[in-house]
Amino acid sequence: MKLNKYLMGGCLAGALFLGSCTADDLAKYNTDPSVITKPDMRFLFTQGLSQFLPSDYWDWWYDFSAMSQYGQVTGGSNKNTMNMPDISSGNGSVANTLKILREMDYQLSLMTEEEADKYAQIRAMMQSLVVYMGIQDTDFYGSAPYSEAYSARYGGTLTPKYDTQKELFTQFYAELKEATDVLVNGKNSVAQTTLGTQDFVYNGDAAKWAKFANSLKLKLALRLMHVDKTWATQIATEAASHAAGFMTNRADNFIYNQGSEWYYGKEDPQPGTGNINLIQFLVDNKDPRVRFFFQKNDFNSEVVQAYFDAGQELPSYVADKVNYTEVAGKKVFESWKAPGEPWVRYVGLPIQINASGESIWEQYYDPEQTWLKVSLNGADKSYSATSYLNMEMYEGNRTYTYPTKPGGTVVQDKDPKPFYGLYMSAGEINLYLAELCQLGILSGSASDYFTAGIRASVEEWNEIATLNQIPYTVQKYDDNEELIVLKEGEIDALLQQPAYQLTGAADDLEKIYLQMHFAFILEPWEMYVTMRRSGVPMKGSAYLPYESFPLNGSAYAIPRRATMTEAAKSDQMYDIIMKSYTEQGFSIGNEASKLESERVWYDQGAPAWGAGPNY
Repeated sequence: MKLNKYLMGGCLAGALFLGSCTADDLAKYNTDPSVITKPDMRFLFTQGLSQFLPSDYWDWWYDFSAMSQYGQVTGGSNKNTMNMPDISSGNGSVANTLKILREMDYQLSLMTEEEADKYAQIRAMMQSLVVYMGIQDTDFYGSAPYSEAYSARYGGTLTPKYDTQKELFTQFYAELKEATDVLVNGKNSVAQTTLGTQDFVYNGDAAKWAKFANSLKLKLALRLMHVDKTWATQIATEAASHAAGFMTNRADNFIYNQGSEWYYGKEDPQPGTGNINLIQFLVDNKDPRVRFFFQKNDFNSEVVQAYFDAGQELPSYVADKVNYTEVAGKKVFESWKAPGEPWVRYVGLPIQINASGESIWEQYYDPEQTWLKVSLNGADKSYSATSYLNMEMYEGNRTYTYPTKPGGTVVQDKDPKPFYGLYMSAGEINLYLAELCQLGILSGSASDYFTAGIRASVEEWNEIATLNQIPYTVQKYDDNEELIVLKEGEIDALLQQPAYQLTGAADDLEKIYLQMHFAFILEPWEMYVTMRRSGVPMKGSAYLPYESFPLNGSAYAIPRRATMTEAAKSDQMYDIIMKSYTEQGFSIGNEASKLESERVWYDQGAPAWGAGPNY
């Protein structure tokens, strides 16, 4: 009754100016608490959409940071286990959206059939979000409560069964089929209620939601390729023939933003510095995505000049990129050597464990603060010569401090920016179609889809970087810098590079998977799944080889599933949970070798890390 109390107070205060509140006014707000008003289905959908979080901050703080390291995207340090939150925690899990779907179904059950049919497309949109999150959960946990989960308040059970991964995929596909049909055709010729701005992703456009749901089928199909190729083929073929179509144009992209004051990040995860070999590959090919995924290092021309003025030697990997002249015996920065700014500002670290202790990397890690700290005019300042994964692409309220000389003016970008996330896109779907055509599952030109996938991926990440206004998209610090936004002709030049073309050679499939690897750098969950099912990056590659984590090249166990913990004996679900572990062959604990060897169902038969495709 708190709301009524405040409203009553408002009426009493307003009486000083407006006379009095009438009995009808009070009756309007003083509703019998036993009378439950009918919720608006549109608002239920918006609540569910607002809780759709495929990359929550806990995911980045723990899982995605580990996946980025194990996935050979970031380097500098490594863990022995991949810590993943418990599925019941609700952090980025299916729970948040599934609860909303259960409430939707309950409210629909109270309506007449004709009235309920008006909301069929809204329900189908919600169902698609639930399946998306369900796929993410099962990717690393395998079996999970789903078919009976969150149903107790509606007459269901408090101890839901753990559906096997095969059962989950069966239900996911059935739900996507129904959702796609409804989104295309409506239901029983009843006019559908529209969402408009209550849907902040697609503005209630059922055709775009239909493409989203239909494209999700490809995620299912490709995950099933090793364990049931026939079923995978059936799913992909049905989806390809569906009137909904696929998300092959950037206008179909699932770009997620809750509002102008939604900054998203609640913590400050630090996944690490980019892998030196990955960054060098992207720079050598002038792939613009390196500029969106990673930060520029601190060595701009002002910092370089500060080193010259202090008479201090630059790190060799910076010095070999600088043109300078000498004036009165002093070095003066003149320009950047090829490939020029901004490319020269992207430098990575090795992924090898304990590489910081090797003399070859001394100038990168600088344990004695010899190379990355400069003293000038009585002031000291330290700099980073390497490029971190750009977390302003995830968290809109970070402060960026532009690098300046010691004692120089402090220049910061501290304005919070609304966060925009890219959760499914034309780049992703075109690359899936390239893979399916290359494997002979679908007809069509793998090369055309491949090219379209690369082009879309570069363009959409440029768009996301611009929307998030990450540093150097709209403002540069000095005259010798370049903005990082996409420039005319860059994609055309990129597509001329050998690694970015399919030629009919045996390595075409590897090239497709490499492009997925790049496209998913800021979607580590999907990157890791693709790497796991493809074996790419692969050992001995002519493009971007898979690397050994130990310095001596010895084996190193990399988890393929989440850590399982023993349920509390007092938990009503104890027997069900422990039985699900036993049936999947999962042990308790975080022993890396077991997390590598004990695979979820659909991962059975997939190649070992770095082994390359084995279809």
